[in-house]
Amino acid sequence: MARLERIIERLELKEFQLKTLLEVSKAINDNMPRAQLLELFEHIVKDELGITRLSLYERTERWDRILSFGNADRDPAVDAEQLFGTFADIQTINSDIEGRLGAFDVAVPVYHQEKPLAFLLIGDIDEEEQRMSPVVKHLNFIQTLTNLVVVAMENRRLAARQLQQERDKREWELAAQMQQMLVPHDLPDTPLLGAAGWYQPHQLVGGDYYDLIPLGEDRYVVCVADVSGKGIAAAMLMSNFHATLRASLSRIGDLEEVVHHLNERVFANARGERFITLFLGHVDLRARRIRFVNAGHNDPMLRVPGKTILLHDGCIALGMMPKLPFLRIGEVELTPCCVLVCYTDGLVEQEDAHGRAFETQPVEEAMTLLAQAQATEINAAIMSAFESHRGSEPYLDDIALLTCRFKDPTNV
Repeated sequence: MARLERIIERLELKEFQLKTLLEVSKAINDNMPRAQLLELFEHIVKDELGITRLSLYERTERWDRILSFGNADRDPAVDAEQLFGTFADIQTINSDIEGRLGAFDVAVPVYHQEKPLAFLLIGDIDEEEQRMSPVVKHLNFIQTLTNLVVVAMENRRLAARQLQQERDKREWELAAQMQQMLVPHDLPDTPLLGAAGWYQPHQLVGGDYYDLIPLGEDRYVVCVADVSGKGIAAAMLMSNFHATLRASLSRIGDLEEVVHHLNERVFANARGERFITLFLGHVDLRARRIRFVNAGHNDPMLRVPGKTILLHDGCIALGMMPKLPFLRIGEVELTPCCVLVCYTDGLVEQEDAHGRAFETQPVEEAMTLLAQAQATEINAAIMSAFESHRGSEPYLDDIALLTCRFKDPTNV
């Protein structure tokens, strides 16, 4: 009779275990929230199996205890990373390390594809009770149940991460498409002006910008700008700046007023967390002059016969303060066949394999050697020198380069 009772008891236990695993599997398939899944796990091991002491540690970026009970007065600090390395498999806790683990009896490390995921400690409070310990009785089932729950949480985390990566990728792609719309593809090539540009984002999108905006009657606005920081946030701010600049130029005639307005808008949009360096030049090809503002930007270089002029006058970078503390308008005569090169810091700060920056000398050499060449040729020469310098090194920053050749009006 006793043998029959044991057989019935084992059958009932197997039936319970199967039913429990099906219940947990259904909860996982129904995408039960993480907190509720842990509550279900606790209910099973504590109320159904009679486990009286448990601590469950999960490893993501670090080890964190995600479930614990029965340890009110005996909860020592546990170094899960160290202990996980101690237990290669499910193992009884011996007296050598019992002091570190209080009254826990068994350690259960959980792996998935050879990756450590969790570390379970279980034990009995009623150690003196004359019965088979539930820890011993249900040990293999608890290991199976723990693996099922922990691996499910890991898979859910990986799925969420992959979904977020897909969303991020789509956002980057949309931002890149948007930015391509900002970069001018057809620069002027007239009897008085020829221009060429190059844009190279550090990542898929960047925060640099160049433009050459016609105002009519042989007048143009030369613009090169750089947002502090990189990535989508910088690209979005530059996109907004592009729209604000275009709108400002269409309704504000004075260069000083335009810059003050741009500063106010950048400060409002960036909330003081980012700023934009800017070179803005108003070119009048008939009057043969350029009036400009350099707002904390790398000095553009104007090559005239016999010398190079740095266009420095201006103000601080836009968006650093709600009001610009000072602003100086610069003005330079455009002599026949002079060349203007504007760039962002990603060009001159690029390092080679030895850590040497590109700097401005190769740019000035190209402008001097190709003094009579077209803007496209000068631009190409600068790009070639830059790539030769960079070699196989990665781009360190976004790069914008704009070259303008102001042609001799007597040949028109």
